[in-house]
Amino acid sequence: MTNNEEAPENCVLCKPENEFHIIDKTSDHAPLGFMGLGLAATMLGLMGSGFFADATMVVSMSIFLGGFAQVFAGIEGWKKGDVFGATAFSAFGLFWFSFAFILMSTGLASGVLGAASAASVGFYLLIWGIVSLVLLLVTFKIGIKAIIVVFIALTLTFFLNAAANLGIGVGSLAGYVTLILGISALYTSLALVANSVFGKTIAPL
Repeated sequence: MTNNEEAPENCVLCKPENEFHIIDKTSDHAPLGFMGLGLAATMLGLMGSGFFADATMVVSMSIFLGGFAQVFAGIEGWKKGDVFGATAFSAFGLFWFSFAFILMSTGLASGVLGAASAASVGFYLLIWGIVSLVLLLVTFKIGIKAIIVVFIALTLTFFLNAAANLGIGVGSLAGYVTLILGISALYTSLALVANSVFGKTIAPL
């Protein structure tokens, strides 16, 4: 239809005075994303701190909570137009999938790929630490203290675990910081849920 043509009388959408407002009734995706991060990081932190030695629970949490939950949250964030949430949750969800594969590669793929060396894992975590550091700077613009704390702990977790794999002695510090990451992410998730359900600030963010 050209500018000189009149809109058909039966064409409602063609009339410029008719505006449509879509109300988003979907729930916030952030609690699920932080829940996935929190549970996976907590189990990894407990293992790194020496509470248990086997990695079975860590692999399970990495795939089904750290991986799937965060990717699902990232997809929902993309639908809502949340660039930060969509990118961060999706990327770190895929990180947990890759991390689980690295942990499993010794038993499943060592004959084909060979087990990952400590140095390669160190550089892998170092790169993720740089990504996390950039996202940490963005969180200061968002301004929610709980999220800033999560990303501070996340960035330190990557750098400390990278240092440990590259032979820089950090002792069990990496494990304890990872545990702090998990607890802070869980707090953020549950606080968001509680505040949403009660319609007021029950747990400060």
